[in-house]
Amino acid sequence: MRLSSVSDVIKWLIQWFRWMLRFYRNRKLVGKRNDKFDQRITRVMINNFFVENGFEATEQEYLKAIRLEKSNVFEFPSEDIQVLTNNLKGESTALNGLAIFKTLRDTLNHYELKRMPKILDYGCGWGRITRLMATLSDDANVHGVDVDSRLIASANECASTIQFSEIESMGTLPFDADYLDLAFANSVFSHLSEVSAIATLGELTRVLSPDGLLIVSVLEHVEMEKFYSNPKQKEWIEKVLGGQGEAEQSLLQNNFVWGDTKRWDNYGIAIMNDVWLNHTLASFGAELVGAYRTNEAGSQNYKVIKIKWFSCELIFGFEAR
Repeated sequence: MRLSSVSDVIKWLIQWFRWMLRFYRNRKLVGKRNDKFDQRITRVMINNFFVENGFEATEQEYLKAIRLEKSNVFEFPSEDIQVLTNNLKGESTALNGLAIFKTLRDTLNHYELKRMPKILDYGCGWGRITRLMATLSDDANVHGVDVDSRLIASANECASTIQFSEIESMGTLPFDADYLDLAFANSVFSHLSEVSAIATLGELTRVLSPDGLLIVSVLEHVEMEKFYSNPKQKEWIEKVLGGQGEAEQSLLQNNFVWGDTKRWDNYGIAIMNDVWLNHTLASFGAELVGAYRTNEAGSQNYKVIKIKWFSCELIFGFEAR
């Protein structure tokens, strides 16, 4: 009986030791998780700051951060990261991003967008425009994706309240069908090959909800003419697209012309027209509903695309999206 009691005590002590060890380990893990969580919430939510202070104050906070003044809302990466997106850095890239976003915001006033929409910045870079999109919705509803791991790592580090993900070229987006309400692609389709552009449009329309909006910037014939007429750009564009006559003939016949700059896979200079865009969008149950132009980002044209509830196929008649 005594031996049995001693044995029970030993077993109990061993079990107690295991419990304590497990408790200690779990406490350390929870502590690490809390440390990471605390690091994420030390920065003020962008949308909260915007709601409380308005856009003008948010804009000033944005500019204050790029000037390396202390900000609890925004943080910018080092200049060697900044230049990877558009060869701009410092206040130049901040003002450029603000101008592009303001034009986008003004354009959205002409379309119905639900309250607190789910938003995607496709080809977000390090997130200079993405973080401004948090003035349109909760930070948690704003997403940015890019193929460059360096830019995504920097975006996650500097704007941790927004959701950033690395994707593969022509890969699947990390969203269910009909998830997004708004997708924006600045200076993306002006560089994609035709194969890549079709695949990317297909994937973006897949994840957009019915009546969702897609806004993309493109280069058209007028931009191509400017490239060839500019002495500083003529030699470069001829290496990429060939002679002007050849490029214009290709655009006339195919409605799309592309030249490889050999910077990344399927990356170059793409010139398209509305004929190509409308034909491609129709196959994905989407349509071109508007356009606007800005002098920022190389004077590109922005196309407003809407996902339709129904798409009409000549052979099969009306089909629900």
